Amino acid sequence: MSREDEAVSAARTLFLRQGYAGTTMEQIASAASLTKRTVYNNYGDKDALFRQIVADVLAYAEAFARGLHEEFTVGVTAANLRATLDDLARRLALGIVRPEVVALRRLLIGEARAFPNLGAEYFDRAPGQVLDALASGFAQLGRRRLLRIDNARRAAAHFAYLVAGEPLDRAMLVGTVPSKAAIIAGARDGVETFFARYGGGR
Repeated sequence: MSREDEAVSAARTLFLRQGYAGTTMEQIASAASLTKRTVYNNYGDKDALFRQIVADVLAYAEAFARGLHEEFTVGVTAANLRATLDDLARRLALGIVRPEVVALRRLLIGEARAFPNLGAEYFDRAPGQVLDALASGFAQLGRRRLLRIDNARRAAAHFAYLVAGEPLDRAMLVGTVPSKAAIIAGARDGVETFFARYGGGR
């Protein structure tokens, strides 16, 4: 692990445990086994480290969204549609309801006054891009008459909330992330409900 990675890892751990305001550059340097000068030379200040941590999660979400665009254009048929959406729902739910993502979301809400634009950027580039990719894919499936889609963006929002909304809300408000098995089971049930509304083609 490089010095930069060590600093980011230490900052992530401390920010999520103590909050942004409760963490100092001295603590970050100590946790990373680096000098404070080294941390400052690489990142400049605590704000830059915080933004880097958010950027890492954004990069994961953007890669997931890019993958969705490819998945919807290749190989989806009436025969494998349900299995495809079950697999997508599982990966989406597990990607969203991860301890580090939940902790970061809670941290962004807590630091909204200090970083008023960062929450909006996070939404636009993480859940927003995933919703856009889902909407684009569902629109394609609607045109192929594999799903009954009148409003692709609304269908995307319904899908995302049905497969991950309840465990995410619980984790955000209570601080407890459900088991992997429970998340997968909930995602599967969400797809069942989604199909009741959008399945069957025309």
